Amino acid sequence: MSSFQELPRWPQLSDGDIEAAVAALRSNRLVGLGNPVVEEFERALAAGQQVEHAVAVSTGTAAVHLALHALDVGPGDEVIVPAHTFIGSASPVTYLGARPVFADVTPDTHCLDPDSVKSLLTERTKAIVVVHINGVAADMSALSALAADAGVPLVEDMAQALGTAIGGRPVGGFGDLACVSLFEQKVITSGGEGGAVLTDNPVYAERVRRLRSHGEGPIEGRPGLIWAHEVGYNHRLTAVQAAIGLSQHSRLDEMVDARRRNAGYLSERLADVEGLELPVEPENTVHAFWKYVVRAVPGHGRPPAAEIAATLRSRGVPVLLRYPFPLHKQPAFAEHRSMSLPVAERLSQELLALPSHPGLMEQHLDHIADEVRRAFSE
Repeated sequence: MSSFQELPRWPQLSDGDIEAAVAALRSNRLVGLGNPVVEEFERALAAGQQVEHAVAVSTGTAAVHLALHALDVGPGDEVIVPAHTFIGSASPVTYLGARPVFADVTPDTHCLDPDSVKSLLTERTKAIVVVHINGVAADMSALSALAADAGVPLVEDMAQALGTAIGGRPVGGFGDLACVSLFEQKVITSGGEGGAVLTDNPVYAERVRRLRSHGEGPIEGRPGLIWAHEVGYNHRLTAVQAAIGLSQHSRLDEMVDARRRNAGYLSERLADVEGLELPVEPENTVHAFWKYVVRAVPGHGRPPAAEIAATLRSRGVPVLLRYPFPLHKQPAFAEHRSMSLPVAERLSQELLALPSHPGLMEQHLDHIADEVRRAFSE
């Protein structure tokens, strides 16, 4: 193999996914309150993550936005967010007029570091966003204890973690609210974009439902009429998207098993490569392996990770640095540029994401492993 195109791409929609979308189109019920396909998808998500409520929304970023709004985050507030994550974990904080406060991550899981969080808690802290990065579970025991002691709600950003579990329990029910992404490259998709907010709290669930659709809801004592109880947003999910998401969700376990199998195969093939640090799976957790992320350990004359990534791409392995610019170093958050978050900054120059999605067969994984071994030995 010699080119990026020769490796299968992700996502891969099945005939069933496409048929579900067509059926939703033919129903002529595409959006609107009480849409049966959207509600069925919400029930499936809630049951799968073992929570009471799931509210389907337009994107994963919209899910974070609505979750923080439901917690009344606003001007003057601070929200702690990891620096090593996608911008969609942090930008909704600014949408609401609040200030993101960036925390460091742990060197092994790359998830939010409880010690860093503890050092950043103030009386202005309104929420903590915990990202289960790449599909690995964050330390929810320590973070939940910190949040409880401080009286601060936790929002789980599980955009990359459908299929991840702690102690046999799926992530999504450990915080006050949780946020799902159904973007095309995620574990499952709803047809390109989509998301959901999960919670066991009925008050939060009802507020998110209202906010996702312009703040509108029923008027007490006046059946059939609605009005805007507050200013909301247009963050709805369509029936077509929900139908695809529902079809994909029915195969979630199968797809996560394939990711874990592929990750295990890569780990076996790469275990003895000098200078390569493989992903960890914390004890008593299940890693969904949305991304198979390795660390190129610097030193001993090896080229830097960026150079290794370029070499691999030239040989048909689509590899990029994993979050090469920590959020506090990006122009969007220029006021935080002087912060020192050493682990996030170091990892930004050392982490590589290797392909491992369910569309890859053993011969593809062999090609990836062979080229990685070759790149690290040159």
